[in-house]
Amino acid sequence: MASVSFVVGLGAPTSAVAQSCPASSYTLSLRALTSPPVAELTMHVSSSTPGCPVPDALTDVEVAIVLGGERVAQVVHLQDVAAPAGTATVPIGLAHRGDLVDVNVVIAPGVALEAQARALSRPDFVVSSVAVPGQILSGQSFAVVARIAERNGDLGGAVTVAASANGDVLASKLLVLGPGGAAVLDLPATLSRPGRTPLDVTLTATEPGETTLVNNHAGASVEVTDFQVVPANPVGPLLAGYGAQFNQNVYAGITASDGVTAQNVRTMERAVLALRPQFSRIFFNPAAFSDPDLMRSFVRTVRFAQLTGTTINVTWQGGVLDVASGTVPRFAAVLTDLVQRRHVTNLRWLTIQNEPNRTKITPQQYEAQYRALDPYLMNIRGQVRYMGGDLVRGPDVGVPNQEQWFSYLATHMADLLDAYSIHVFWDYWDTAKLEARLTEVRAIVDKLPEAGRKPVYVTEYGVRGLRVFAGTPAGDPGVWLDGTPVAQTNVAAFQEAWFDLLAARLGYVGASKWDLYFGRYDRAIQAYYLIGGPKTGWPHYPLYNLLYLLIGTVKPGWQSIQIDSVPDTTRLLAAFAGPAGQRTVIGLDRAGAQLNDTQSPVVSYSIGGLPPSTPFRLIPWNESGDGLDGPATTATTDTAGVVTVDVPQHAVFALTTISGRTTPRGETRLLPTQPPESGAQLD
Repeated sequence: MASVSFVVGLGAPTSAVAQSCPASSYTLSLRALTSPPVAELTMHVSSSTPGCPVPDALTDVEVAIVLGGERVAQVVHLQDVAAPAGTATVPIGLAHRGDLVDVNVVIAPGVALEAQARALSRPDFVVSSVAVPGQILSGQSFAVVARIAERNGDLGGAVTVAASANGDVLASKLLVLGPGGAAVLDLPATLSRPGRTPLDVTLTATEPGETTLVNNHAGASVEVTDFQVVPANPVGPLLAGYGAQFNQNVYAGITASDGVTAQNVRTMERAVLALRPQFSRIFFNPAAFSDPDLMRSFVRTVRFAQLTGTTINVTWQGGVLDVASGTVPRFAAVLTDLVQRRHVTNLRWLTIQNEPNRTKITPQQYEAQYRALDPYLMNIRGQVRYMGGDLVRGPDVGVPNQEQWFSYLATHMADLLDAYSIHVFWDYWDTAKLEARLTEVRAIVDKLPEAGRKPVYVTEYGVRGLRVFAGTPAGDPGVWLDGTPVAQTNVAAFQEAWFDLLAARLGYVGASKWDLYFGRYDRAIQAYYLIGGPKTGWPHYPLYNLLYLLIGTVKPGWQSIQIDSVPDTTRLLAAFAGPAGQRTVIGLDRAGAQLNDTQSPVVSYSIGGLPPSTPFRLIPWNESGDGLDGPATTATTDTAGVVTVDVPQHAVFALTTISGRTTPRGETRLLPTQPPESGAQLD
């Protein structure tokens, strides 16, 4: 192939080399870089002799590109090439990797330098891969992991690696790689907008540039959520579940005067059987010792509770309990009869005294009652355990507060007690109290000596309303703004759902609502119940449907698990895991706690950390403002285990993998089979 020669004049610069300095005082070094199809040559003249300055211009340059010993092309007489500090860079036309570049440079009359170099490829930096979590929590930092490599193998260099989303740079770092090198870079990033978000990782190379830019970016996508279930982090002991207090006098004359009959009480029984309460409490009043009617009603109530499948806590309601009065052996005989003769296998808990820290009972007297009773129950202690407390916040005048009581229980009764219990009531306009009570007790118990820390139950809780309406006393627990009994409102049910979810998140084991159905404890009416009385047909109030939803989607023996959320949100979720991999998430927006109507904004819940590509049953409560459980629909998680739920602010939703049961919209749909007759088999 014939060589090609041409002369290019590059301007006026002249050499500043002293005429007396010989060529041996200088060294010519070269770097030829090719980015096919063009190449670029950098020439640098350095001086090794003091007094011999480097030139600021090259008088004459001849460049030849040699392939296989044959001169393929040459650039002749690049004249007066500017060379600040002795360095000049010029294009040299076509050259390939490995071609020999032969250069002759004249820096002054009679001073010529020569050097050779092989053409090298510029670096080729590439984003080999980008890895991000499949799902991250909004506002939470995560790592964009990028693998960067140099593929050409001749030169390394510096490159800026940047991660961006929606055009905004999230993070960037400068990376220096050697020839053929590779590195894994973690770029910290944060995203706040829920939804699937594409991420781009882009490279920007500095000197000496690159051969191509087409592989300088790669991407991945991440699902951003407001909530993230963390199954690996359990919260508290295994759950005992949810239920409500059975009124032990519903079959007695004290309640019969309100219209309860052997026929209509079956309506209530069917509703309770359909509810399937999981953990429930029953009072024993010592008046039953001298009143056969009350005793029969108590026994029948306990046996009915056994029939529903609930775990039973029997609580000595109040009064003297000691050996001298005979109440200890008589009470022990009642409990032993229930377990051994009547086979009440679900009687698992016994509590002595209701809310003792607002009575005149001292902690020492309280302990003495348990220790006096214990020897009389040795035959059933394998089944029945002791729960202590039933504490309210207090303090009342002259009575130790709940913290002192917990301290005493932990340091003096840890050998007897297997659990603690508290009661929580609040006004519907004071929801701060429901949160404060749960969190303060959790903190108190967590600070107890390790041997004295026990599982904590809630054995009474409920919402109160206005005690006076239109100038007239409104009864207990009061009424809503329009005069509706507060226990019959959606507001009460919503707030009690809030209570149950927060209790689960804080590791409480079980909760028994006060109260399950209409009945009298004494001559006063305490209308906290979720099933109304016989005069109105034993109606189901909104809380019945809410509790039905909760019981139907969370089971005893399950585990409350951690669920992280974005900060400063009013939305509250609790997550639960079953032993066979079942999952349930229940949620609400606390901003809906005062909404007793049908108009509210739709709230979105984006939830991650769930099993991927899994169908969940989505069941709303109060979606239409009617206090009912809505029909189930299917919501399927994506491949990242994310699902988004949209419900009105006044609603509560359950998202569950377990199969369902019939929505309680009418009495005839409550039970698949006819319940047993009231009467002999319950007595």
